[in-house]
Amino acid sequence: MSVQTFRYSPHANRANEINWHEWGNAAFDAAGTDRLVFLHLTTVWSRQCQRMDEEAFSNPDVIALLNGSVIPVRVDADRLPHVQDRYIAGGWPTNALLTPTGEVLWAATYVTADDLLRVCRDVLNAWSQRREELTTEIERRRRALEAARGRHTPVGLVRREPADDVLNAITQAFDRRNGGFGDAPKFVEAEAVELLQVLGAGGDTEAMLMATHTLDGMLAGELQDPVDGGFFRYALECDWTRPRCEKLLSVNAGLIEVYARGAVQQDRSDWRAVVERTVTWADTVMQRSDGLWNASQADHDTWYALDAAGRARTAPPRIDTTLYTNVNARWIAALANAGRMLACEEWVARAARALDTLTSAMQTPEGVFAHYRVDGGEPQIDFLLIDTLAVADAAMALAEADAGAEWVGRTRELARTLERCFWADDGGFWERRRSPHDVGALRYRERPFEPNALAARLLVRLANATGERGPRARAERVLAVLSQGAARYGVAGATFALAVEEFFDGARMR
Repeated sequence: MSVQTFRYSPHANRANEINWHEWGNAAFDAAGTDRLVFLHLTTVWSRQCQRMDEEAFSNPDVIALLNGSVIPVRVDADRLPHVQDRYIAGGWPTNALLTPTGEVLWAATYVTADDLLRVCRDVLNAWSQRREELTTEIERRRRALEAARGRHTPVGLVRREPADDVLNAITQAFDRRNGGFGDAPKFVEAEAVELLQVLGAGGDTEAMLMATHTLDGMLAGELQDPVDGGFFRYALECDWTRPRCEKLLSVNAGLIEVYARGAVQQDRSDWRAVVERTVTWADTVMQRSDGLWNASQADHDTWYALDAAGRARTAPPRIDTTLYTNVNARWIAALANAGRMLACEEWVARAARALDTLTSAMQTPEGVFAHYRVDGGEPQIDFLLIDTLAVADAAMALAEADAGAEWVGRTRELARTLERCFWADDGGFWERRRSPHDVGALRYRERPFEPNALAARLLVRLANATGERGPRARAERVLAVLSQGAARYGVAGATFALAVEEFFDGARMR
């Protein structure tokens, strides 16, 4: 395997001396029946991922162990999100030791070289001495999971109660001192804020107060870059200070929507200025020559602490120039939504042009969208739900922003493509079509909660725009499936709760 396939920390490291395999049949074939697989999920924007390359993966003993005792597999989590979603262990990086068939024996996030050596040796020793016991337990769990997947739970009608459970979880998690939800570290939860804004617009004053306090709290902390604009991914302290300084376009997309909605609802010119400044950051720092946008700018130990003059004299953190369909479509939808709410026709027009460009670059002849493309390369990974779904959502946002009569028709066609390629017979959408990546835990397909909630929102909005009953019926089936387990998602169930609100009272949602 050529080391050029993989991306490493831009700082000095020896991680390329590890004989990494790509995810797929070849890696598991190399494992045979008795060698363990060492899986490393990484991103180019995480400083902790870079540290793994510079420290643990540059340690000679680690290099020797991984090359000699296991099959090392390196996965770019942004490029292969379907692998990430099955194996991530709380964050990036994720490191895991897998059986030859892909079951997890051990998993953790960042580890030092000494800890990694100790764990690998312990697990390898257990695999050597207690393999029969371990494989028996793994087989028992596999059978139980297959039995659970084979059961078809009766699906009833859509009710508000599961969405109320989500709202109760959001209310209980609300930080009344600093805004946001939960304790440190404090993450952006734009969908939860949107839900509170929607309920607030319907007369729930407590919900509106929580949304307002959260938006003001983020600005009072250090989450927004004071020099270039744009928001960091999360903060280490509950008062939104000590941010992890990577910037993701998808995080900023959610924030410009809720700040734009809040600016209109409460006549807040300062929030409108936040939206404008964030769009300027995206156009200045993240925009590509083709009119689309890059997805991330990496964290850095010192650069973000510099003022404007200091930054101008110093090389900036790495920007990932990979073209990602889902991230671009998410930003396009946000730009269209913010443009509609703030009456900025130029943003809406730019969003429409960008979606045309994205469609030309990434749509396949059968109508689905590939996930990513490197500069000078061909589109890759054309079997994921999230990309076609994100484009359909962006097209719907443009239809709602009155960008042109054709956008409703384009949304309808994309919705049909989603149904044709990803619909599960008993309701909901599979996260992917079958592919050569179906090894390890990916032998089984899932109907992921968040993308299905987004799909339900899309279908309800399409039904409201067209008056057609088919999309609403599909949305009802999706929501009925999701309702059975919605409460356990807590704050992360906000998109589902929004879909339920839209299903029952879509007229006041947009």
